[in-house]
Amino acid sequence: MIVLKLTKVDLNLGGGTLLQVANRSHTQMMSYVIDCPDGSVVVIDGGNANEDSDHLYSLLCERDKTVDLWFITHAHSDHLGALTKMMERANFDIEIRNLCYSFPTLEWLSKKEDFEINRRFLEQVEQHQIHVITPAAGESILCGGMSFEILSVPQEADWDKYTDINSSGIILLVHFPKQDVLFLGDMHYEAQEDVLRQTGASKLRCDIVQMAHHGQDGVDRSFYELIRPKVCLYTAPDWLWENVIYKDGQSQPGPWKTLETRRWMEELGVEASYSFADGDCLFY
Repeated sequence: MIVLKLTKVDLNLGGGTLLQVANRSHTQMMSYVIDCPDGSVVVIDGGNANEDSDHLYSLLCERDKTVDLWFITHAHSDHLGALTKMMERANFDIEIRNLCYSFPTLEWLSKKEDFEINRRFLEQVEQHQIHVITPAAGESILCGGMSFEILSVPQEADWDKYTDINSSGIILLVHFPKQDVLFLGDMHYEAQEDVLRQTGASKLRCDIVQMAHHGQDGVDRSFYELIRPKVCLYTAPDWLWENVIYKDGQSQPGPWKTLETRRWMEELGVEASYSFADGDCLFY
């Protein structure tokens, strides 16, 4: 297992902690573990199946193998793969009290790239009889002395215009006692208008934001101008953070847009950014 350093950062959350869990392989992913003020545990996504599930499982073992609320932002393998892999184990022993997600139909997903992992995920959820919460835009889920507000949920009427699964994710606003954190998942710019229609621009204003699609080729600058963040969380490995491809011991510029996004944030006056290049980050 890859062992990474742990960076601790005071964001004045006022209670509870937010652990940004870095990738355990070369692959991008997204994984967050929240320890609520009363000791409840909330997970957002979790990462890839083979690369990230063992580490996530070890984190949950430290938390009595209990997850009070688990969000899956959208139906991509680097977000739901780790949970799927854990559920498929013969000795699966994690108690998941509530699982929250909203996916398009399997018929729609079958036209995209991750249909098989979606089928396996849904099959395991049913097999283990995990209680599923189907979120609705505008509702808040209370857990552990905190509120988890669903700002936007993909609507069936919009599915056909989306080019991939990234646009079909939920947008989540997590209310810690003193700070809010906005989770955009892998949101794509083609979903911006639909999100704004559901939630309104004023709801997006937030000091701390998880950057869309790992911080590259997600939403456009105008969307971040509505958020006006002070702190940016990038679910980006070091190569994606620096936009670098390593080949034959040499580095060369990659095709990703992370550096452009980082420049936008600097121009918008962001005070701090944290990526997987920093290792695991514990915010409190």
